[in-house]
Amino acid sequence: MPRKSHKPRGAAAHAPVGLTAGPRPPLKAAAPNPSPASELPQAGVAEAEGLKAPDAGASAAAEALERLHVGPASDGDPPSLPPSEPVDEASAPPQPPPVEASSSGRSAAGGSWEEEAVRKLHELAEVGGDEVELTEEEVRANDQRQEDEICALEAIFGDAVVILDRKGGQRSFQVLVHIEIPDSIDVSTKLNYGDGTLNYGATCDDDDDLFYKFRVEHLPPILLTCLLPTSYPSHRPPFFTISTYWLDKRMISLLCRMLDMLWEEQQGMEVAYQWVQWLQSSSLSHLGFDNGVILSKSDVTCDADGEDKRACPDNAPPDVIIPRLMRYNDNKHHEAFLHAIHDCMICFSECPGVDFIKLPCHHFFCWKCMQTYCKMNVKEGNVVKLLCPDTKCEGAVPPNVLKRLLEEDEYERWEGLLLQRTLDAMKDVVYCPRCQTACLEDVGNEAVCSSCLFSFCTLCRNRRHVGEQCMSPEERLMILEKRQESGNVQGDQMKILEELRSLKEIMKDSKQCPKCRMAISKTEGCNKMHCGNCGEYFCYQCNRAITGYEHFRGSCVLFPQEELDRWELQMNQRVRRQVVAHAHAEMHGRDGQAHPCPTCRQPSPKIGNNNHLFCWACQKHFCALCHKTVQKPAQHYGPKGCKQHSADP
Repeated sequence: MPRKSHKPRGAAAHAPVGLTAGPRPPLKAAAPNPSPASELPQAGVAEAEGLKAPDAGASAAAEALERLHVGPASDGDPPSLPPSEPVDEASAPPQPPPVEASSSGRSAAGGSWEEEAVRKLHELAEVGGDEVELTEEEVRANDQRQEDEICALEAIFGDAVVILDRKGGQRSFQVLVHIEIPDSIDVSTKLNYGDGTLNYGATCDDDDDLFYKFRVEHLPPILLTCLLPTSYPSHRPPFFTISTYWLDKRMISLLCRMLDMLWEEQQGMEVAYQWVQWLQSSSLSHLGFDNGVILSKSDVTCDADGEDKRACPDNAPPDVIIPRLMRYNDNKHHEAFLHAIHDCMICFSECPGVDFIKLPCHHFFCWKCMQTYCKMNVKEGNVVKLLCPDTKCEGAVPPNVLKRLLEEDEYERWEGLLLQRTLDAMKDVVYCPRCQTACLEDVGNEAVCSSCLFSFCTLCRNRRHVGEQCMSPEERLMILEKRQESGNVQGDQMKILEELRSLKEIMKDSKQCPKCRMAISKTEGCNKMHCGNCGEYFCYQCNRAITGYEHFRGSCVLFPQEELDRWELQMNQRVRRQVVAHAHAEMHGRDGQAHPCPTCRQPSPKIGNNNHLFCWACQKHFCALCHKTVQKPAQHYGPKGCKQHSADP
């Protein structure tokens, strides 16, 4: 069985990443931590684009995309990736993802992909020819050089190197080679769904093929498995195999031949580090993937066609390979997010990624802010509008995130309020007037309570009355008030009486939402109303559900006249002064202190002892003593004119 290296990792060490050979199960939440960390994996970081399908194969294309867990999109629009379950990460370093079974039937127990590479390597070593006869000094020298080389690999690549148990005195190890990508790279492939199964398309143009393309920043590592013979490095090269699931056998064979060439160039020298370094930095360019990786399946069947027995590909179909590539890219983004420092856009504090909550809309906020935000909304009953705190985003906070942020009683309150709001928004759901159990309304406006078996009319909420007209709320209120006067009102009837009275007062200045029947009162603004309970838009004038503003081109008006007058009064200061002056004139006119204007005869009040008056109606200045229009106050008032200040007689 393989054993992990426990030596100190070097500066260039890579985190261990488990190779997969099949669909990866969803990540599980880490153990609770005093400093809670949670983040949603970035579903859809690998951005798909350029999806094109012919009209004739539209149905086949849709079914093929469904196998890939992406939806069809128009040209230029990226198809959406499958939503990921949120992951609660602890502050401990991320563990390698679990090894999985592939479609080829290998077992997932004990790292099957690595064990398959080791098994094939030993088979190749058995048929690799006789060992070179060496002296004891050469054997000791080779053994020391092998040990030094493995120690150097461990120091440089850290946990990416796995030392295997010796077999027959020969050393063997595996290296996870992480390919260097400068920024990001496109991954594309042709897909064919002609025979009912999703396969790679032909290399030539075919009208039945789909072209699928997406972008990643991380590619899964290549597994290099080496067995060092006794005569290495003095005489013979290491036995090796190359394994990966996103390259076909022809591509892996090209890499194997390149490693052979590197050994031929420096025979007698340690070559394992040069192999790893070349695979890390030059393998993509050697395969012609400088501008993008092309997924395909070669048709080689024998050595003459270019097949190398050291190449270990995975023959899984594209609907397994493509999602695995996307998930690996998402997991690496997730790992980088957890170890980076980010700014919370609510409190503007800097925190590590493990202390953040990341929503499916890719907005993230620190744990404390999200917890306060969610608790505040649940306490106020805003369960329908519990959205992403970003003002320009309308993404909802998932229930699994709320369950981690809220206390048990708060989460139960959120579930109850959400259920209540959902039932209130359904037109065919009513509540039993006796026990308040939700019931389904039938076609005849009748319902039967499943709890107390009470059969009632959903219009008047009285007992069922077949063939009789419903009693209006006004009639019921009148009957109950008469019973109250006679002292015959019981406890339940008194409660109904109070409810009817409250409803009567509410309906005096409010309208009911046409969808959820919630009473809504308009204080100001236009007649286009928005129900905060169910989100329905309706006209406040006719109480009909609407979608846009076309409804107000008919008999209904968008702004009532009183609203226009209020707006004019608020915006026009001159009109506002006239209204205020008119109010003052009426108030003083009742006290006999108003003076009629000589121009329009409207009464204007005298403020204090000032005889210079201003008419609120015609905007003219006049004198309260002589009742003449005043053109120039300096000429009208003075020693030869009227007194500007005097008390009324």
